[in-house]
Amino acid sequence: MEPLAFIEILGRHDDVLARHPVHRWPTLAGRGYDADIILDDPFVAPKHIQIEPLENGRFRVSDLQTVNGICLPPSASRVDSTEVGPDDVVRLGQTQIRVRTPSYAVGPELKLRATALYRRPLSFAAAAVMLLVLVLWGAWVSTTQPEERALIAYPAIGMAVAVTIWISIWSLVGRTVGGRANFAAHGFVVCAAMVAMALTDTLLDYLSFSFHATWLASVSFVAAGVILAYMLYRQLRLNSRASRRRLGIAAVLTTVVGFASVAGLEKASEWQREGTQNYDGSLKPPIFLLVTGITPEAFVGEAQRLKRKVDAMAKTDR
Repeated sequence: MEPLAFIEILGRHDDVLARHPVHRWPTLAGRGYDADIILDDPFVAPKHIQIEPLENGRFRVSDLQTVNGICLPPSASRVDSTEVGPDDVVRLGQTQIRVRTPSYAVGPELKLRATALYRRPLSFAAAAVMLLVLVLWGAWVSTTQPEERALIAYPAIGMAVAVTIWISIWSLVGRTVGGRANFAAHGFVVCAAMVAMALTDTLLDYLSFSFHATWLASVSFVAAGVILAYMLYRQLRLNSRASRRRLGIAAVLTTVVGFASVAGLEKASEWQREGTQNYDGSLKPPIFLLVTGITPEAFVGEAQRLKRKVDAMAKTDR
């Protein structure tokens, strides 16, 4: 016997979880085993709704005096009976259903797309190697003693462990929520974002040195925040099918809260270091200095002047 219609059980994002054929009218849907369509939902009554066809090709869905009733999303208003078409969704309990006939015209076949570049394991490996090289290089140029160079691998190991844990957590969430881990994609997004932050910070650091523009440190902080927000947005996109706007707002708010906390801790640290001299831990070639500074003789002369002033103040205090 050919089905008269199909009852589709929908997921959170209107994706079809199951299709149940209808062989008689009216048909009953509920949690009971004597229902025509059995719904595994504790918030659905044993006989929750009755569905019957109308002359205009639509269907009448009637609530059978249940506790939780029925509604038509996105509205949460309860209705006793409603007329629905093939694209209308009915919610009963925590289940969403849709009624369609065998003659319903489905969309055309979608063309398979090649795997996106950032989802490929090779792309993840390339980004990871680039990040590792940058971390090792940064540790190398920051060393001031020969014996410290034997320890430059430790920052790289720490970074690798932290990144692996971060990627694994996101992949586990993706597997749990959406059924796909997307480990390579998450790995590429994280490594590429960290590479972008490292290169941006280095570029602004050299520009700050070249033009003696200390305010560029604030620009570096903001740039890091923008990159981190975009990284979180891309990872949320991999794990969620919510709207881009919601995911973008979530990523921005998370970044703002995180960076505000970091800024607060940095400010508290500056108060503790008040009175100490700040200096750059890495040396840069003089060729990058594009502004005229004072001569060594003038620097030494200013230091001697300050020394005489301090000595005079010390004698006065005695």
